[in-house]
Amino acid sequence: MDIPRILTVLSLSLSLACGGESEPESEPTEGAAPTEGAEADPVEDPTTSGVRPRDPSEIPTAPKPWEEMTQEEKGHFMDDEVLPYMKELFAEYDAEEFGNMSCGTCHGPDMQERNFEMPAPSLPALHASGTPEQREMVEEHPQMVRFMFNHVVPSMRTMIGEEEYDPETGEGFSCYFCHPHAEDGSGAE
Repeated sequence: MDIPRILTVLSLSLSLACGGESEPESEPTEGAAPTEGAEADPVEDPTTSGVRPRDPSEIPTAPKPWEEMTQEEKGHFMDDEVLPYMKELFAEYDAEEFGNMSCGTCHGPDMQERNFEMPAPSLPALHASGTPEQREMVEEHPQMVRFMFNHVVPSMRTMIGEEEYDPETGEGFSCYFCHPHAEDGSGAE
């Protein structure tokens, strides 16, 4: 497994979810007909990630507010609920690439030394929405961007009980909960 490549793609994809000028088009509703003349092939269609939409009841939620949980309670919730859910989600997106997902995939190799703090410096730093670097990433990885924006970010936000990101205030759950800001000069290359 090529962890640096995986982390680069993940980080680039998440930058779209950091707020900005426009959101990606939503994935087609389950059972929706393809656009006239278009084939419904999620592997080749850049407007979809190929991952089925999840019902909110399928997404585990923390038993109490995240900030009120002890480190031990958070660890158990991550091990018992978050990791299995994300493993399934990422495997549905790309089983070959993400079949061996672990805590270290997101938290990094030094997770224990850092007490699992996020953002993880081992994850590539993301550029702000609307920047040339961010736009280039969206163009190069449209399906991964859709996957992260439509599945990973909202699921993780729901699991830990955070509010949706508000670009007006800069508050709420965004890709920067996991990834460092590129403008800060932190994070993996």
